[in-house]
Amino acid sequence: MLETFNSHRQTIFGIAYRMLGRVSEAQDMVQEVWLRWQKQDEAAITSPKAWLVSTMTRLCIDQLRSARRAREDYYGIWLPEPLMASSTPGPDEAAELADSLTMAFMVMLESLEPLERAIFLLREVFSYDYPDIAAIVGKSEVNCRQIVSRAKAHLRAEKKAPPPPSEQAQRLVEQFLAAAETGEVKQLLALLAEDAVVYSDGGGKVRAAGRPIISSDHVSRFFIGIWPRLPADTEWHPALINERNGFLMRTKGEVYGACSFETEGDKIRNIYMVLNPEKLRHLDPGPN
Repeated sequence: MLETFNSHRQTIFGIAYRMLGRVSEAQDMVQEVWLRWQKQDEAAITSPKAWLVSTMTRLCIDQLRSARRAREDYYGIWLPEPLMASSTPGPDEAAELADSLTMAFMVMLESLEPLERAIFLLREVFSYDYPDIAAIVGKSEVNCRQIVSRAKAHLRAEKKAPPPPSEQAQRLVEQFLAAAETGEVKQLLALLAEDAVVYSDGGGKVRAAGRPIISSDHVSRFFIGIWPRLPADTEWHPALINERNGFLMRTKGEVYGACSFETEGDKIRNIYMVLNPEKLRHLDPGPN
């Protein structure tokens, strides 16, 4: 029974994380599904994967609905908990699913209602057929098709997925850090796309910009302004965060920030800064 569950653990974790945007909650949901799975007669279940996916999806819909008010009242910008490369459900998951783990995609999903989100993910990310989706969420096939169509129309204005991690992107991140540390505005401007944006999530727990910071000029001045206020002993550790190049910020061995960068060509387009300590607890406190 454990072997069967473990063979699908990565898939159901992937669904839970994309639905909830929280690593900790996704892990809790995996544990809850495991507890329910143990009570089943495995021999009587035609498709264990279908049972596990269905159970996880329904649990996540219920969880999102109950947490809706907290999401709506969240202070400032909401970003998902950073997902590190080591914790990404990846080796046996299709490579194209990586784009659905980016900060941009996760933020985009926030505009969908829980049921819409589940149906959209099952169809567009996990490639489930409509009859299977209908059985999972308890809706008709026609209704599911309509929901996916509406969701795609709603999200159509969003930009395409940013390029995957690369050596060039990593160099841009390193050059950005060096320029910010020295306070060179011109160097920062040279690295940023004209319409660059910074999204920072402090959750009301720590200081962060309450709104997106837009344009290369404002972004460069923002970083020049905050850099002197960072802990003097800050260590910068390169990391893949939500499938994109970035870095962790550590002081006294503890992570206090995670930044994910989206690049386009030789420019940095978007920077996502997770500073809310509640969203960083799951990260390894030791150096990479």
